[in-house]
Amino acid sequence: PPQKVSETYELLAEMQEACLQVMKPGKPAKAVYKAAVNFLQARDESLVKCLPKNVGFATGLDFRDSSFVLSAKNSASIREGMVFCLSVGFQNVELSKADRASCSEKSAVKKLDKYSLVISDMVRITNDAPDILTKMTKDRDDVAYRIKDDDEAGDDEEESDDDAPEAPKGDAQLARKLANEQSARGTRTSSRLARDAAATQDSAEGAAQREKKQIELMTRRNLDRVKELARKNRNKKDGDAEDQAAELETYKRSRDYPDPHPNQVKVDMQSQCLFLPISGVPVPFHISTIKNVVMPEVEGATLLRINFYTAGIALGKEAPSNMIKLVQKYAPYASFIREMTFRSLDGHNLTTAFRQISELRRRARAKEVREQEEADLVEQDKLVRTRNERVPRLSDLTMRPVVSARKTQGSLEAHTNGLRFTSLRNEVVDIMYANIKYAIFQPCESEIMVLVHFHLKNPIMIGKTKRLDVQFFTEVIDASQAVDNARRSMYDPDEMDDEQRERQLRKKLNTAFRDFCKKVDAVAKKNGHHLEFDVPYRDLGFTGNPHKEMVTIMPTLNCLVNLTETPFFVVDLDEVDHVHFERVTYMSKAFDIVLVNKDFNKPPWRVDMIPNEDKDSIQEWLTDMEITYTEGPMNLNWKQIINTVKDDDRFYMNTEEDELTEKEAGWEFLRMFGREDEDDNDDDEDDSEFGSDKNEEEEEEEEEEDFDSGVDEEDDESDFDADEDLDEEGMDWDEMEEQARQDDRKRRSEDGVEEVRKPKRGNNNNNKKQRRR
Repeated sequence: PPQKVSETYELLAEMQEACLQVMKPGKPAKAVYKAAVNFLQARDESLVKCLPKNVGFATGLDFRDSSFVLSAKNSASIREGMVFCLSVGFQNVELSKADRASCSEKSAVKKLDKYSLVISDMVRITNDAPDILTKMTKDRDDVAYRIKDDDEAGDDEEESDDDAPEAPKGDAQLARKLANEQSARGTRTSSRLARDAAATQDSAEGAAQREKKQIELMTRRNLDRVKELARKNRNKKDGDAEDQAAELETYKRSRDYPDPHPNQVKVDMQSQCLFLPISGVPVPFHISTIKNVVMPEVEGATLLRINFYTAGIALGKEAPSNMIKLVQKYAPYASFIREMTFRSLDGHNLTTAFRQISELRRRARAKEVREQEEADLVEQDKLVRTRNERVPRLSDLTMRPVVSARKTQGSLEAHTNGLRFTSLRNEVVDIMYANIKYAIFQPCESEIMVLVHFHLKNPIMIGKTKRLDVQFFTEVIDASQAVDNARRSMYDPDEMDDEQRERQLRKKLNTAFRDFCKKVDAVAKKNGHHLEFDVPYRDLGFTGNPHKEMVTIMPTLNCLVNLTETPFFVVDLDEVDHVHFERVTYMSKAFDIVLVNKDFNKPPWRVDMIPNEDKDSIQEWLTDMEITYTEGPMNLNWKQIINTVKDDDRFYMNTEEDELTEKEAGWEFLRMFGREDEDDNDDDEDDSEFGSDKNEEEEEEEEEEDFDSGVDEEDDESDFDADEDLDEEGMDWDEMEEQARQDDRKRRSEDGVEEVRKPKRGNNNNNKKQRRR
């Protein structure tokens, strides 16, 4: 638009702001119109006559309430809660010939003598500032755009803005300014496309602010982790006595030995002991000292070889933990028996001993695994059932993980101090309120189920397995539906009825689960327990692959979860020490994230194949949650990194053991570009000096190549393509053909024979000159 129209529009937007300032409870309606008149009298009195009779009206039951028109004579008072359509504008504003001079001859603006402008918004009256309900931008660059003529479309692509013809000053200068701004932002045709450039600029500014916050956050987190680890080390000294190895004892006295036959291998299943004859004397060995037992195949005899756990060799993952401690304890000064082999012509006894030893080792291993599973189990309180009151209840639920069968269905009840799930097979699972760390309610929107999930403080035994997450859900639709080959129309009444029933079922189940969560919360608070259900934030969700399957991962107030697919993915944010982004490059379409656990004895969590579009939102969320993150271009060996970090007592400190040599504290070594401090300036200077030397060497090499190129083309004929050299020198097509003609003439004059070459471009019908090697 012409410059005058743009200036008038900006004035109109300022006038609307002046009207909004007086739209407060208690003010008369005519005060709004008076504010517009006073604004124009102060800025441009010639536009007062262009004002309409009113600048808006109230809306409610009727679209236009005639008793609340914002005119110059209406004295009705504005009250809180009223909604107005504030419509300010100018009508029949004159547009002179000089104002239209910069427009194109084919433009419709050339024929205009007058123009009108209007800005309209829905406004709700509050005690504070009025609330604008139409959340749309009104900036001139966002509502104005430029349409090019057909004859100008091709010229704009080739000609620069500097070659534009001279035009009258004023509008032309403004047009050039806007065009240059658009070209700098990567667009030439429409100022609407400036939104994308502005969004990119905002994204870059947001990334810079996040990086600054991350540097400050990492410094603070390093200090907190140093204090936390110091407290853990002090508390760890109190538990050192509990980590002592227990001595093996099967018999208190030798007279308690059973009466084994001489020179025979005997197994005592009750005492978990093995008697082996050594020089005719039976010697007992505890079953936990045996690493493995084998029976080699030998003709004419039966062999039984028994290997023991000894110092100096790898004990293996299946070695009993107590045996590992005993080997480490006695390794400095004790002698160990590595293996013993027994031979017998009658293999019956050795075969029986082999079978019994294998069975006894299996039982001992199962017992140790069970003890390890139950070692960190905390004894739960007994459930106190609610009497003489109505108990909140949800029926027809499915529990995950299952208790024993393929599918565990039943009902969930809320009692005085916990929840009780009773299956159809009368299997009972109790969950105490005091043991619930996080309770999550996920309504059914795009999924096939509505669920409640409990992440526990201490694991409980479900069946024979220790579980930390328990979930109860109801499917809205079947996960798999049988369909026939017939194609159904979108207007099929049966299909529409099914969709309607599905929507109603979703709404009904969401309401039932939401009401149950509120009742459970009330029951828990009534009995002195704190329980609050979180709902995942769907707008912050992203797709990823945590367990060999692409799923939707959503954050909650305290966790990062995926609850619809098994195994569950639940990451407690309080246990996350650091987050690292892997495969962050301009070439890849997806990246991975690694969430490092504060307990370095546990492996980090991984989420793979996250789309690049979600990177900024994830980093913004992590910054809001005060979790540090870094990014890098490749995947790292986290097992090796964690082992290195675990052994470094000064990992979170910024100095070495001498407390003078500075180093990167914590996870700063994973930064792709390092810290933004004063040291970067020195590095840049060094890099620039090195780069200048390199550029000089490259220029000298290029000059030598240019000098020798002509000689190489004439004297020796090799696999080197002269066309590539010409392309690199920047020659156009005509110069390349002229160079080819000169080469042909020189070659014919030297050899005296005209050589025919196959064309490298084109076909036989092409009349252009053929280039030669």
